[in-house]
Formats: sequence, C-alpha cells, structure tokens
Amino acid sequence: MPRLYLIALATAGIATLPAIAAASVTTAPAPAAPQGPWGGVSNVSRSGSPSDDPRLAAAPTGSVSYVWEGWNGRTWQIRLRTRGPRGGFTPPVTLSAAGANHEDPRIAIGSDGLTAVAWKNMRRWNRTVQVRVRQPGARRFGTTRTISNPNSDATQDRIAVLPNGDVIVVWVQGQRGLRVVQARVLKRGAKSFGRTVNVSRGPVVDSQAEGDPSIGVAGDGAVTVAWEIATRDGSFVIQARRRSPGGSWGPVQGLSTRGAQSNDVKVAASATGEVVVIWARERDAANPTSGGFGQIQARIQPAGSTSWGPITNLSRAGTHASDPQVAIAPDGRITTVWEWASDALAAQKMTQSRTRPAGGAWGPLQVLSQRGADVDDPALVVATDGTTTAAWKRSYGTGGVRVQARTRHGAATAWSSAVWLSGARGEADEPRLTVAPNGVVTAVWKLSSPLRVVPDQDFYLQTASTRFPG
Repeated sequence: MPRLYLIALATAGIATLPAIAAASVTTAPAPAAPQGPWGGVSNVSRSGSPSDDPRLAAAPTGSVSYVWEGWNGRTWQIRLRTRGPRGGFTPPVTLSAAGANHEDPRIAIGSDGLTAVAWKNMRRWNRTVQVRVRQPGARRFGTTRTISNPNSDATQDRIAVLPNGDVIVVWVQGQRGLRVVQARVLKRGAKSFGRTVNVSRGPVVDSQAEGDPSIGVAGDGAVTVAWEIATRDGSFVIQARRRSPGGSWGPVQGLSTRGAQSNDVKVAASATGEVVVIWARERDAANPTSGGFGQIQARIQPAGSTSWGPITNLSRAGTHASDPQVAIAPDGRITTVWEWASDALAAQKMTQSRTRPAGGAWGPLQVLSQRGADVDDPALVVATDGTTTAAWKRSYGTGGVRVQARTRHGAATAWSSAVWLSGARGEADEPRLTVAPNGVVTAVWKLSSPLRVVPDQDFYLQTASTRFPG
C-alpha cells in the first residue's frame, strides 16, 4: 500500500489494513514464436502521478493491458492502459467510481480477448469486490458489478477467464475470525454473476488468518482454488478444492500437515489437467526454536486424478525460504522459484529454483540471482515453446533497487545470464510478468525516487518487454 494512501487513511480516521499478498492465476497458453532479447523501458504511468500495485495480462493479439491503483489527488482509483501488439499505448482509463478509495486490482484476459478486471471498493468500512468486463472486440467496459456481500468485509480478490469465456472471481469474505473463501462465476454471455459459493468448508478460526487464495485453470476449464486456513492448534494448513469443467465443486482436500505455519500458496494447472500447488512451511508452531525457518513444499495432482501425490520438500531444511512461484509448460515441465536466505535474520537473500520434467523427478536446486545482494518479489512465467522467464527485484549500490530477469529457453536446463530491466536510479518494486501467445514476455514494476521524504516521494510505473518476434 503506498505511503500516500496511509497518510490519507490516517487523516480520515480509518484504521489501516495489512498488505495483501499476490496470487498467481495460470491458464494454458497458445503456440509461441522464438523470443527476442529485452527491449527498452517505457513509462506506463507518468512521473508525478502516484501509481501502485501494478498487474498485467496479455491478449491473444499480443497486446498487454496494465491495471493499477492511481492517485487522483483525493482518492485511489483503478486505472487501465493497453500497449498494442507492436508498441504504442492507449490513454489511461479509470474503471472505478469517484469518491472512494479502491485497491488490489486484478486482471485476466481470455483466449478471445474478453478482459475482466476486479478490485476492492473502500467506500464503506466493509470493503466490497467489484468487477468490470470488456467483451471481445468492444472498446468500452461494461457497468461495474458489486459481487460480494456489502454487509460483510471482502478482501483478496482473484480473477480468471476460463477457456469457454466464463469469468470466475474468488475472494475472502467475512470479519476477522469468521472469514470464508467464496467464489462467483459470470457465464459467457450472461448479464449477471451466478450464486455465491462457499469454497472453503468453514470459517477461518484464527483472527490473523487471511485465506490468501490462488487460482489455477486447466486446459479443459477445470479450476483449482487453494488457500491457507488456521486450525485450532494454532497452525496454518493449505487446502484446495476443484471445480469441474461442468461447474460442480468437489470436496475440500487438505494438502499440508499441521503443526506449522503453511502460507504463500500458489497454484498452476497445465493444458492437460495436471495441477501443482506450492507453499512455504514456516517453523513448527509447537516449537518456535526449531531449526526450520521456512521450507518450500509442493504437491502434484496428475491429470485425470482426484488424488494428490506426496509432499515434496523443494528447498533445503534449516534455511529460510519464502514467496514461492510456480508455472507449468505445455510439455508438463514444472518450474518453481522462491526467495532464500541462510536464516530468518539474513540481510541478503537469493532467488532459487527447481524444475521437474513431466512425470519425472525434481531436478537439482539452481541459484538464479547473484550472491551478495538482497532479492525479493520473485515472478515467473512460461511461454508455449517452454521458454521460462523469472524476475525479481535486487538491491544494488548503497540504496537502490533494480529489477532483474533470467530466461531459460525451450527444453534447456541452463538459465541465461541475468539482465537488468529497470534503470540504475531509484527503487524498483512489485515486479510482475506476463507472456503473450507470440512468446513476448512483458514486465511491469513500480519505480520510486530514492528520496525517502514521503511528501516528495515520486512513484510511478514502468515496463519492458522482450522484443517482438519477426
């Protein structure tokens, strides 16, 4: 949440809320062309116009749409801007209504170009989830739809477009200690969303638990939603539930074991229906001085199965790993990245990765970032030819932060050398990635001026892409 927003909330006498963690939405991509090197940096929003929490999605034409929170001098608004398939930006448009703060934008684009954007409306103490949809070929978005219960607080909205054009929105509903993961679906061509479904079995029983849902969409339209939920022994566990292509919800399944804090869950699903769920398991709840500060774990559900394979420990025990990301290539190869430190108090972290070929065993651990500088916020995407791109922010010099990326081409096992995406001035933050059907990878990040005086700090959005094939 931007610092200017915190000032506005304090001025209005409204309690501030914790930052919301991002979640991945993975859909099956289309055939890709060979990927070129990274091009130059462009501004998505202008310097002097505070912008925060960028998200982006690529359309089948190769165009990329960005959404973010933009400050209009009084409130935070949800804005959208599109870059054409060969460059050039449309003017920014405001999707949210005036007179209230809005936050946590999410965007998804379907295979026919249908674009759906969700966010939280902060007009009342009880936040609500709102959605706008732009139909394929349309120039304007439809009306704003409020889909959550306005009499109860809604947080952590996630959105995806299914292969058949349906839109699914997942969020966490309820007051502290009584939250439940909910979902609604807008059928293709329908005028209104369907009924609200309680995806999680019961309310979150711990006042600190947030849900943190993640969505994975398989090629046949099956949806897997995973989340974290607190148990009565004080630990957090990961649960998941599958929605069939026909719309039926299966049983809630537990994926992690009790006795520790499991969080940061992410889901990816392949075109053939294989699903992988990855999370970070923190130290033992009953033994806070135990050696493991955080370990990345994963479970896989094979295509056509309703059962999950065993838990696999991906990071090294006794170290601190967090913020995992996961992606599946069309050939079934699974790639994971996370941030790692030798212990929970380490000032310097690295980006690590492990890969599993389709039906095979997990490969060796690979270090992606250079040693000797702190890294954070890893992101990961895979193109349809198997080219995989990872990005993160990395400190440099005496106080700056830049975005870095590495690429692994096709079926190769080695990653290319790291490249800087953002410039050498300022502090880059919140890097995100998307990949278009033509193989072009686009990154977006927030750039802040090095000046730490809040009234004078400038933060706006920048973007870079791999060069257009052909």
